[in-house]
Amino acid sequence: MVTKYTTDRIFYREMDITDAFVVTDSGCLESRMQITVDYGTAFLTEHDKQALIGYLANSLGIRMEGAADYQENEVSQVYTYHKEAKRAATTIKAITLRQDTSRTYLYTELVIQNDVNFDILSYRDILLEALKDLQVVQSETTMQFLGAYEGELPLERWDRIANSMIKELGGKIIYENRDKELYTIYAYSSQLPEYVSVDQKKINIQVAMRYEEDNNRTVVYLATPLLRGDW
Repeated sequence: MVTKYTTDRIFYREMDITDAFVVTDSGCLESRMQITVDYGTAFLTEHDKQALIGYLANSLGIRMEGAADYQENEVSQVYTYHKEAKRAATTIKAITLRQDTSRTYLYTELVIQNDVNFDILSYRDILLEALKDLQVVQSETTMQFLGAYEGELPLERWDRIANSMIKELGGKIIYENRDKELYTIYAYSSQLPEYVSVDQKKINIQVAMRYEEDNNRTVVYLATPLLRGDW
């Protein structure tokens, strides 16, 4: 999978997928933003990388307590700062891959619990402006939302929920598996700025649902361009 973007659209204000998520009436139990940027090939010292992490943290209103942690392995050298608050968790990394020691990648992840006002969007815009000031070369943004319904909903309801979100975004379904064992739908909408290419087909919407027996709830995910991590 290759993420596609254009220079003119890196900081384009995408259509808010929250408009589509709201129609599910599932509540936003968790919002998640992940932004990865290619900072370029300039040589950076440890102090430079710590300063970059501090700059991104400060842009998000986070006061760093101590320096970022350093880890090294056969693949990469990584500086990581993690901060948790009552309803949010933030992780910022400066990553150098050993196969290309002159190139640095910056990664920021913000997770907000019970984000009823979708504050994640404001933080996304703030961070993108901060990265724009750094004159980054490439940027990839992932946004995803998690909601839930009490009990196990019938499959027909799952279909209505998924279809309503995709329709709200003006999406065209590319791949789908509408089975409760692995319910996931991939779609593409020209109204969203980034996409990935899979088998030469564009995708920038993913809907996934599952039933959690332990919690007796049906959870729904909506992401652009794709969900990251377990779901």
